[in-house]
Amino acid sequence: MIPETMQLRKPVQSSNLGLNEMLNSDSIFLKSAGEPTTSGNGSTALSTVAENIIRLWNAKENASDILHQLRTRALLAAEGWLPSPVASAVFGMIPGTVSAAKADEAKFKDAEGKRNMLAMSEGPIGCIAWHPHRSLIAIAHRATDTVFIYDMASDTWCCNVLQNTYMQGITCMAWQPNCGYTLAVGCTTGVCLWNIIPSANAQPSAEPLSAPSLGTMQFSSWMTLMAFPPLRDQHRHPARLSSTERTVFCPTSTSVSSLAFSPSGQWLVTGHQSHGHLTVWDVSLGTATPLKRSGSTSSSATLQVGISPDGRYLVSTHANGHLRLWETESWSSRVWSDLPAAGSQFAWSPDSRSLFFAVAGASAIYALALFKPAPSLDAEITIASSFEPHATATLDSEEGSERIRVGGAVKSLAMDPKGQRLVVGFDDDSASSDISLLAVYLVSTEALFRAGSSNCALMPLGYVRGPNWGKQRPRGPEGPADLAEGQEKPSKKKRVRLGLPVPSWIGFAPNFGPGALLTVAWANGKVSFVPMLFRASPRDN
Repeated sequence: MIPETMQLRKPVQSSNLGLNEMLNSDSIFLKSAGEPTTSGNGSTALSTVAENIIRLWNAKENASDILHQLRTRALLAAEGWLPSPVASAVFGMIPGTVSAAKADEAKFKDAEGKRNMLAMSEGPIGCIAWHPHRSLIAIAHRATDTVFIYDMASDTWCCNVLQNTYMQGITCMAWQPNCGYTLAVGCTTGVCLWNIIPSANAQPSAEPLSAPSLGTMQFSSWMTLMAFPPLRDQHRHPARLSSTERTVFCPTSTSVSSLAFSPSGQWLVTGHQSHGHLTVWDVSLGTATPLKRSGSTSSSATLQVGISPDGRYLVSTHANGHLRLWETESWSSRVWSDLPAAGSQFAWSPDSRSLFFAVAGASAIYALALFKPAPSLDAEITIASSFEPHATATLDSEEGSERIRVGGAVKSLAMDPKGQRLVVGFDDDSASSDISLLAVYLVSTEALFRAGSSNCALMPLGYVRGPNWGKQRPRGPEGPADLAEGQEKPSKKKRVRLGLPVPSWIGFAPNFGPGALLTVAWANGKVSFVPMLFRASPRDN
């Protein structure tokens, strides 16, 4: 509030008054330096000085607005005289022009189209994150950029949904360890850090030492955007904002491709889609430190980052085929550049001494073994197993008449927290493999450290079937109804293709006492939980 003595006078209505008539006798502009003021203690003079200062400030602001309007009109006029292709090329990056608005609209529609196509091909579920200490899973919806939370303890969906204008193009998620309900969501604008606070009137849990369940109550949440470097000013199209209330962000160095928390939850590592540098965040202070080792171009973009269970090592894979191993004490690194392709997925063993990973387009599973304790980078990469495509008979078919073809290029890997089971998903690289099956391996990491025994580290156990497995009819003229008159019946030993749904994400629950709990998101939007029961020691399985 401005005091009444400092408020501006009303403007003079008549335009025929001169300057001397516009300024009355109380104005300081008509007084000489030595003339005393009419008010005691100079109060009238001070109020008049403040009044004129405010008037000059408003004049400056009005002048800035007038200059901005003139600039915008000049740009629009110049843009109108040019042909559309030339205007788009010249004014497409200048905020406030029609070409910039059209460019943003095109980028928005292109991003929406890509998300919808990806949702149709790989399913609506983008990624899943298990809470490290609670029976909670966060599920990211690919098409709407929304995060849903499911409480396994109460078998209910949480009432609240996480959604924000800045959270667009979700690529990865992770819960912060040892920090209650804090979820980091990686997207094209940076890292959206969500803090979830249960309501004060929450019902107490049945167990005295356990926290209340999120699935049975309302909670409040707020989001902090962690962007490095700061976001550039982007043009906001008024017509579009009135209908969708969204802001279009161009892909910059803030686009996050992968993230991982340290075991203590103190720092967060992010990889980016536009360059190979990593960013180490101090979550409590909100500060970022770049690790510049792998190039600043999109050809070296970071694909995956992962921190060892003890927090002493960090591994990153890049689009140029490099795999880089970091030790987190002095942040020195070692790089392998002789891999046949870029590393796609990897999984750390619980003892932090070995790492299993796959490369794009290859059927082999690689293993990285660390021979000395941290911070040593003395490591070696070997091939642990190879899953070439092959045909096998189904157990529930009559007389073994149905045969399927499994294997091929490895797309995803997941190891259980006890280090006993490794689940492998395959890429749909051809029409000859049934990728709706997941292969399960028995893991023995000790074989990686024995001479000549690296190929014994993984032992095949079986497969995991998806929902509606085997209900699809054989394609082509193999069904009895499709046989033409006089055509011979096909042989009993035939191969069938199962078709959809295919797995889009696999992972394990962090805590499952009887063994391991596999979580699989399928392309039809369903999530399966597959318990694997075994003892702690692999010799007792």
